[in-house]
Amino acid sequence: MALVSLLYLSSGVISIPLSEVVHVLGRWITVNREMGGDRIVAQVAVLQIRLPRLLAALLVGGGLAISGTAYQGLFQNRLADPFTTGVSAGAVLGCTLALILGFSQGVWGLGGITLFSFGGALGTSFIVFLVLGVMRRASTATILLIGISLNFFLSAVVSLLLFFNRNRMESIVLWTMGSVATATMEKVLFALPFLVLGSLGLYFSSRFLDYLALGEEFARAHGIPVTKARFRLILFASLVSSVCVSLSGVVGFVGLVTPNMARILVGTKHRILFLYSFLLGMLFLLLADLLAKTLLVPAEIPIGILTSLIGVPVFAGLIWRYSRRIY
Repeated sequence: MALVSLLYLSSGVISIPLSEVVHVLGRWITVNREMGGDRIVAQVAVLQIRLPRLLAALLVGGGLAISGTAYQGLFQNRLADPFTTGVSAGAVLGCTLALILGFSQGVWGLGGITLFSFGGALGTSFIVFLVLGVMRRASTATILLIGISLNFFLSAVVSLLLFFNRNRMESIVLWTMGSVATATMEKVLFALPFLVLGSLGLYFSSRFLDYLALGEEFARAHGIPVTKARFRLILFASLVSSVCVSLSGVVGFVGLVTPNMARILVGTKHRILFLYSFLLGMLFLLLADLLAKTLLVPAEIPIGILTSLIGVPVFAGLIWRYSRRIY
């Protein structure tokens, strides 16, 4: 990951030698001073443009992967992903409202789209929580159906808004393709505490997921408060997913593919699985974004398109490997 990160910082419209990248980073870390002369271009490219984008790719990749691991463990379904509970549809609705209402300016250096999409994704999660609170002992299958239904409903609302505001359609569609190209250090710092809080919450819920893999009744028999633990798990997973979507738009397949790859490497014990999924997710999205910004220089491919193009054959290979092992 360190080697890919250096390659990432050196690649782009302006190619910068790896030695120059190391020099710029070293000077920034040790003395935190700007450089003059010919190196000012390298400094601006590495520190102000590529470094925030690199950090955003790492955070989003790791966040989507660890939340995907949590959802797959919670629903006992390896096809579950971070957008199962309608998080992505809520974020797209927030982005649509921001563009239609003209909230391009934000606060703390964050754009209105980032704040609105985060609020929409988080608001969708709270709707799920309210429904679960009314239903009390809802099963995991019921939770899955609630999320899917909410996803379809919010997608229909977005389509209706686009029908009446067709001049905004291109901007919204491009946002849904996913990208970390507009990442700034302010956005990264905004996302970091939420991602740390949510990731730690998921990591310390790994014991519940291990018991749940053996059945809800088994978990209750061993003193696990299933309803409260499930609620807490959805809260943390939705928090992580929400901030990832607000930072990068909708990026598919990261939370679906990387947990299954991690299971092949380390098995199904969630305390270890969370760590490997997080690292694989970071590396997966970093490689995808490296390809996104270098394949068609000076143009860029939306990262969501590349993750799907890469993720589909990888996931098909995982399914083939798993089916051979069973039969």
